[in-house]
Amino acid sequence: MAPRKEWIYPALVCHDFAAMRGHAGRDGVTPTRFGRGFPVIEQAEAKGKPMLSRRPGGSYRGEPHSTTRVKPALRSAYAVAGASALILAALAAATPAVGARAGGPRAWLPTRLVLQLNRPAPAGLIPRAAGTASLRVPDPAAYAADKAAADAAAARLAGPASASAAATLAPTLTRNWAGQRDRTAAPSDSTGAIGTARYIELVNSRAAVYSRTSNTPVAAGPLVQLTGCATASCTDQVFDVQVIWDPGTRRFYYVTDDIVSAGDNRINFGFSTSATPTLSAGSWCRYSLGFGTFFPDYPKLGDTRDFMLTGFNVFSGTSFAGSGIAWVSKPPSRPGCPTTLKAGEAGPLKNANGSLAFTPVPANQVDPGPTGWAVARPNRIPSAGATFLTLFRVTRSAAGTAAIPARGTAVRVSAYKIPAAAPQPRTAFKLDTLDARNTQAVLAVDPAHRGVLALWTQHTVFGGAGAEVRWYEINPATRGLIQHGSLTSRSRFTFDAAVSPDRRVNGTSRKFGGDMVIDVVQSSLTLRPVIEVASKIGSAAVSGLRLIAGSAASDTGFDCLMSGAARLCRWGDYAAATPDPASPLTGRGLVWGSSMLAAPGGSGSSSGWTTRNFAVRP
Repeated sequence: MAPRKEWIYPALVCHDFAAMRGHAGRDGVTPTRFGRGFPVIEQAEAKGKPMLSRRPGGSYRGEPHSTTRVKPALRSAYAVAGASALILAALAAATPAVGARAGGPRAWLPTRLVLQLNRPAPAGLIPRAAGTASLRVPDPAAYAADKAAADAAAARLAGPASASAAATLAPTLTRNWAGQRDRTAAPSDSTGAIGTARYIELVNSRAAVYSRTSNTPVAAGPLVQLTGCATASCTDQVFDVQVIWDPGTRRFYYVTDDIVSAGDNRINFGFSTSATPTLSAGSWCRYSLGFGTFFPDYPKLGDTRDFMLTGFNVFSGTSFAGSGIAWVSKPPSRPGCPTTLKAGEAGPLKNANGSLAFTPVPANQVDPGPTGWAVARPNRIPSAGATFLTLFRVTRSAAGTAAIPARGTAVRVSAYKIPAAAPQPRTAFKLDTLDARNTQAVLAVDPAHRGVLALWTQHTVFGGAGAEVRWYEINPATRGLIQHGSLTSRSRFTFDAAVSPDRRVNGTSRKFGGDMVIDVVQSSLTLRPVIEVASKIGSAAVSGLRLIAGSAASDTGFDCLMSGAARLCRWGDYAAATPDPASPLTGRGLVWGSSMLAAPGGSGSSSGWTTRNFAVRP
């Protein structure tokens, strides 16, 4: 490829330290080192970008263009046994992006990672359609067998509706409005975060910024308006969205996947320049971390006082290679986008018994502090069920890098298995309930339990009619459960949840946090998908479910048709629940969220979903 002069980056290369890679430090913490600056190099723009289509005859995420349907070609494999540091060099005045390269252990990363500053998307850009892709799992054959067994078991479990808790315990809805929709992508990946002045909703493949009081966005548009573009031609295909609010830096942070071409897979990340962003070029600092031909799937976003954390699963084609956590130092408080950032990654992450961990989910830290945590499930779930979750501790080393153990610690839980797919009325298409992975986590002080720093998380597992939601409040310091429970029904499938305490942290003001809110989706052969919410006040029982919104149709979008004999619609893959940093100071706190509904119009050329946003008081 002939270099183009406008693509010149000041670059820094990390020392390889190959001799020490793959070995944990004295306390099981992966060693981390810094790199030094190197002279300016040129980087050529990638050619041959894939074309994507939402249509059944088109291609899926990351596939090379073809006139006929081709199999997914999301190549990825990555997880590093040691955390290496990247330093983003100072921007030259005339250059739109900055590069930094880091070597990794060749057993995990045959090519070097590239960290660069993205450029704003051109005005009026129509991005590539996100399309759809099958859920990526470590062992597709085993997953298909487990899912089939769960579906068969669910068919034998149908029963009458179970009684709900007393209506007096039901939570209060303070906001409830229609969210974003994109007919070119599935699933919705609906998520959101509340700040002091804005609520940000992200879906595949759109972004919307709302004030706290209006149902009409302050700004809305294609997702690339938020993330920017990795190349001048802006062929980025952006999806798998995440967003959080950080009370410490008073900024929003985001993460997405980004496929520039079949050989150029990235994680986009960035942060707002203020607490009141729009989608303008000056509202966000935009970066990307390149993985080459390897694909970092299902990025999950969390943080500590010092670092932005992204968990991910790594695939090379359909082969699972491990899971890791990428970290980036948080920006200083001064205005503008930093031109120097420390960053690195840790993995392959393992459970306490030495087996591979899967889908690490860093917690969104509500009370800023030096210690963060991530939660994961085991790579394999035995036929009798998995009996633990795995925690990974994140701290700051003396060198200013993130210290993350290669091997986590186990939290014992009741056995759980893969859930059954959820049925819908008047269609053979079922809804994907995933594979018992955790989908989000919140870390906050719980004043109702002696001020412990608690990690709240949830996942969908087999139970009830075939799928139920289990939630946990975990004391990560002791690796014990503070409290836990399930939302289950003998007649309805319960799935696609998000949980959060009502903790309020705004500057030096800290209140609430002993109560929680959890939102779920339910469906059955007689019930179109509905979003419902429950709450728990202190040591009281979990409330009955309260309806937020119902679907106007069953899901029959192009993703359902593309699943072939499985007849499975991609649902979720997750929902949102985040505590309000500016809720009223009396009563209880607020939790805001986003989730997915089915919508009319699903067809071979259109998705069949829409979204809903809401705010709830326990």
